[in-house]
Amino acid sequence: MPYTKQEDRTMKEIISELIDHIKVKGDLNYTICEIAGQLCLRDGGLSYTKTSNWIDAVHGAERELTRRLLGPYEDLKVQQNGDVESFVELLKTMK
Repeated sequence: MPYTKQEDRTMKEIISELIDHIKVKGDLNYTICEIAGQLCLRDGGLSYTKTSNWIDAVHGAERELTRRLLGPYEDLKVQQNGDVESFVELLKTMK
């Protein structure tokens, strides 16, 4: 993920205020869609390339959340509860 430099993270206060209003999954979905929609409008309306770029950014955020948060959580649960047996066998074939 291309991280934004600390000095360029000027939206931190706005984000803190915004999350006070996000209570359920639908609120977050609406917020993401509205931000992407407004960015498209700001950039001149619908264009495949511009709209696709904003959608790609949302997918990138999803992948980063999965990689950084869900992956380690799942690894912890595998250690605590044991792995899926077929995964153990499949992973052995990769060595």
